[in-house]
Amino acid sequence: MDGNNRFSKKNNLNKFQAYSAGAKNLIELSNKIFNKTNINYITAFALSRHNLKRPKKIIDIILKILNEYVDRSLIEKRNFSIEFRGDLSFLNIDIIKKIKLLEKKNKSFDKKLIILLNYSGKQDIVESFIKIKSKNISINADNIYKNLTLFDIPDPDMILRTGGFQRVSDFLLFNISFTELFFSKKLWPEFKYNDFSKYIEKYKKTERKFGI
Repeated sequence: MDGNNRFSKKNNLNKFQAYSAGAKNLIELSNKIFNKTNINYITAFALSRHNLKRPKKIIDIILKILNEYVDRSLIEKRNFSIEFRGDLSFLNIDIIKKIKLLEKKNKSFDKKLIILLNYSGKQDIVESFIKIKSKNISINADNIYKNLTLFDIPDPDMILRTGGFQRVSDFLLFNISFTELFFSKKLWPEFKYNDFSKYIEKYKKTERKFGI
């Protein structure tokens, strides 16, 4: 979901307007994907651990939008669940309570939108090893996976990054061994379902061998 800041400059918008457009796009795009395809999981990298080093003004905007986003989601009806994962300890207790209410409200749906906040792929692996050590169990790929943030979610079939940069930026490093990678030059708020459909068609034409 890269490109909110550049979207603000390109369209002469303030940062709040740009990030709001990005949040709105996530919900609208997820809704269309879940309704028009057989995709059951979307994982959105909304805020990395590295992003928290950005200016306080930007973080405050993101938190304000997050709060408004959760408030609206508690009222609106959807046919998919929303989960927030990552280290949420940086959030205040009020927003954490509302997040828990939201997750409880719609947890029965099979289709899931997972939003990663304050997440790091490297740290996820480190913390998995810490959990393994505390449990005194064997270190192997299965146990590492079972102690990751997305332990109960299938590995992604594809990653699609907007904004033009061709890198994974610490996203689900253990989970993407055989994930197909796609990159769009479009900025995140500009990326719509028609754009997504083109990448789905490219994915369908990809021969996946899984190392065999």
